[in-house]
Amino acid sequence: MTKSLHTVLSRRERQIMDILFRRGRATAAEVMAELPDGPSYSAVRTQLRVLEEKGHVRRQPDTVPFVYMPSVTRQTAL
Repeated sequence: MTKSLHTVLSRRERQIMDILFRRGRATAAEVMAELPDGPSYSAVRTQLRVLEEKGHVRRQPDTVPFVYMPSVTRQTAL
């Protein structure tokens, strides 16, 4: 069975998920610092929002800056 488009992740989304799985939780700035090719802060925030919409990531409530964590298992996400 193939994955639906909703669960298929881009290369950058997989990189972000790897970081979140390794760290457990991270801010966008922490994710950005670990990503290759130096994406902008706004690009990382956008990718995190997309992952949240897909259901792969959740935000810790009432934190500034936002703290993100995986909401699915590694096997489900990757």
